[in-house]
Amino acid sequence: MTHKQNILALTIAILTLAGSALAQEMSTGVPNQRTEFDGLSMPSDVGVGKGDQIYVVEGGNHQIAVFDALGTRVISLGMPGSDDGQLLGPLGVGISGKGEVYVADKGNNRLVMFDAKGKFRRSIPLEEEGDDVVPVDVAVSPKGKELYVTANNSHKVLVFSNKGELLRSWGGEGEDDGQFRFPATIDIDAAGNVYVVDVLNARVQKFDPAGTHLLTIGELGGKAGTFFRPKGIAVDGTGKIYVSDSFLGVIQVFDAAGEFLYVIGEEGTATVFETPVGMTAKGTRLYVTQMLAGKVAVLEPQAPPPPAPAEEAAE
Repeated sequence: MTHKQNILALTIAILTLAGSALAQEMSTGVPNQRTEFDGLSMPSDVGVGKGDQIYVVEGGNHQIAVFDALGTRVISLGMPGSDDGQLLGPLGVGISGKGEVYVADKGNNRLVMFDAKGKFRRSIPLEEEGDDVVPVDVAVSPKGKELYVTANNSHKVLVFSNKGELLRSWGGEGEDDGQFRFPATIDIDAAGNVYVVDVLNARVQKFDPAGTHLLTIGELGGKAGTFFRPKGIAVDGTGKIYVSDSFLGVIQVFDAAGEFLYVIGEEGTATVFETPVGMTAKGTRLYVTQMLAGKVAVLEPQAPPPPAPAEEAAE
């Protein structure tokens, strides 16, 4: 079985971010144009804040790399450790509407919050019934008052107030609707619906803000609409759902009802990903971390054109 089956080609414009300086000029807007940087250490997630600043989680360096909208690295947040403003093996990031940056600080079992200017504000220890929560990712509700956290150790989604009070949780290890086997990245749409990548169940689950199961997308497989190792999730303003598969190296795109649309990243095209994981969508752009390549791709996806109508047979 191959992931090529029934998957359509896609034309996009692409820009690739990584280390501290541009290696080439910015994208010219020509389809399949690529611009590259180098130097990120194990990037696992990405968020976009005010002024289109780009926040990249660098787990290998225990910090957040911050780029401006043009791709220039401007600052780093955090350093290795467990004190205020420090990070230990961070994995995920979520940005509030005010530009506040919440980091899933996995090694310290907490969230770390920086303001829109990059200043450390507070740490939020994470516990449920006296047990530590090991966060993988964090997403901020549309109004900025609730923080949705995925936890691998309990196979749950936990919802905290922005002050750190546990409000509710759902999940647990299993294969039924609403259960997970190693939940990973998480995203929230404009209506407050929650999308969770359920890695070992090879699917994405959608919930309402209270945790009621609404939809399941995908299953284990190698053809269009199925996954092998889904890792990243992003929902754009039109309702399109983007899911990265770190093993197959592609991003599949679904409509709001969960129906497969097309794929980004086929071999033999200019758009090829290396271990795509965490993603985010803002405006017309999709931001994709490539963990083992040490890069972040910034794309402007365009749906493939409809097939040309078949010529009628001559009479």
